[in-house]
Amino acid sequence: MIKGVFMLKFMKKIPGGLLLIPMLISAIFYTFFPNFFNVGTVSGTFFTKKGINYILGLICFLSATSLDLKNLKNIIRKQGSILLLKFIISLIFGILFVKFFGLDGIFGISALAFITCICSLNPALYLALSYDYGDKDDIAAFSLAEILCMPAFPILIFSISKSSVIDWTPLISILIPLIFGIIIGNFDREMAEFFYPAINILTPFMGWSFGSGINLISAFKASFQRIFISILFYILTLPILFFYERKILKENGITSIGISSIAGLSTSVPEILANSDQTLAAISQTATAQIALGVLLTSFFTPFIMGKFANKLMCDNEN
Repeated sequence: MIKGVFMLKFMKKIPGGLLLIPMLISAIFYTFFPNFFNVGTVSGTFFTKKGINYILGLICFLSATSLDLKNLKNIIRKQGSILLLKFIISLIFGILFVKFFGLDGIFGISALAFITCICSLNPALYLALSYDYGDKDDIAAFSLAEILCMPAFPILIFSISKSSVIDWTPLISILIPLIFGIIIGNFDREMAEFFYPAINILTPFMGWSFGSGINLISAFKASFQRIFISILFYILTLPILFFYERKILKENGITSIGISSIAGLSTSVPEILANSDQTLAAISQTATAQIALGVLLTSFFTPFIMGKFANKLMCDNEN
């Protein structure tokens, strides 16, 4: 190691840094030297987006091994119902967006980018915020939140929204490693403990694969749209979820704020759908760039909102 260089510590200081920084570096290479790593099958697969599907399948399997089915019973009422409401909101707004604006969307925001963002939640950030502000049930709900983090969720919503005929192929391809992971993880918890740490190791490689398909010059042209889509994400989801948790469930509101962030894994959705539907290939890169900025913005603003609300909640309880 070069003295004074602490790459890992630097990446961990940035929300989503393990994924976003390698993705940015890879995107720089792709933008200015698009064929730099196309040297044979090994380098080509390792350093370009050719290997992205294998990495995604592996991470789906590894993360699924941590889903302990026994812990789900205690969190269905609160966290489970909030996540169900999240699904319903995503479905309704996804269908309405396609109905009124079509697949091409409006203001440079495609249906692909909109649906992917509105469906997304970041379970890693949710877990971190739950440790700081939540209770043991909030922490236990991590495994349930992780299911909705999977690319299969926005893929299903997108398929339902765009037509009456659902293309189940990309959904099934994600669910197969997911189901195998759940089975193995619940059959042998030692296997789950063995596999789960590998997710962090694979995250930088996943980020690099995502970045190898992003042209930064094209992405910067859509700066307004990228910011606007993050604003829409908050406006359309957080108030409804927060109202439901506070007024209907009579809970503290921590869960609804905690799940209101866009996951880095969501940047894979445009690529997955473009692989199965070539008509989406032209907009997949721009959609990925819009989602990537959404990951950064919500990773900053959601903890900020949570901190402000938690302080207010603490003051109200003291009074």
